[in-house]
Amino acid sequence: MECASLKKKNRLLDKKKFDSVFQSPSKTSDKYFTLLFCKNNKSYSRLGLVISKKKCKLAVNRNKIKRIIRESFRTNKNSLNGYDVVVLNKHTTYNGDSSMLRKSLKNHWQKIQG
Repeated sequence: MECASLKKKNRLLDKKKFDSVFQSPSKTSDKYFTLLFCKNNKSYSRLGLVISKKKCKLAVNRNKIKRIIRESFRTNKNSLNGYDVVVLNKHTTYNGDSSMLRKSLKNHWQKIQG
């Protein structure tokens, strides 16, 4: 089952855009993820990923986590319009099953919406 990919305009791609989020972020955190977010003065949302090799050693696990985050963001991006979001993993993330990670992300998206 192939899903639609995340468009280029919906991704944070360079250091300057990541730094704008890291300078004065709002934050939401739980057992699996920390999300930093801020307003971007645009009509669409953008996602950046910081998936640490130190906290998740195997590439196969890091890639799985990234796929889950991207898909969750893609399905919720319309309700997040106007935000830049950076997702950071925690050392417990790779232990979580896919459904728990999706549930965690859904809760984060709801917190960002207000």
